[in-house]
Amino acid sequence: MTTSPDATATALLSAEVVRLLRANHALKAQIHAVQPDVIEWAGSMLLFNLCKDGPQRSSALAAAVCVDPSTVSRQIADLVDLGLVERRADPHDGRATLLAATEAGEARHRMVHERRDRAFAVMLADWSEDDVHTLVGLLRRFNDTLIDSRSSLVEAITNQPAQELQENA
Repeated sequence: MTTSPDATATALLSAEVVRLLRANHALKAQIHAVQPDVIEWAGSMLLFNLCKDGPQRSSALAAAVCVDPSTVSRQIADLVDLGLVERRADPHDGRATLLAATEAGEARHRMVHERRDRAFAVMLADWSEDDVHTLVGLLRRFNDTLIDSRSSLVEAITNQPAQELQENA
């Protein structure tokens, strides 16, 4: 039987995840300063999802990436203008439109992933293969738990009394 981590361990993990997110944000800002990208971060996420999961309706894409449909509409318009995404008739419903990555969008997606993989290779050059595999397994488990627990996490966070939020600020 496994025991739940204590409050100190979860606080340490929380701090390290926040540190990771901040470092990632800073890295993206540094890269953008050197090599500006015409695609906003939100647009990149939509393109990634279309390349990974294939053509889909705008509403499904919004749900998949957890954003408002109006955000998807604006970002998709930019991606269409750049030739990275196209609108197609839905073969199952002539009234609906599917969004799909174009060949240029797929090529862009591959290039971004290749660059990311090279960056990770540089960053992890002095790590052992066992350490990398251990981290992969733990991150996969952490991400799966995060995805599976999302609704209960939102409830836990939003049901915290306002006074407690002020005390912890």
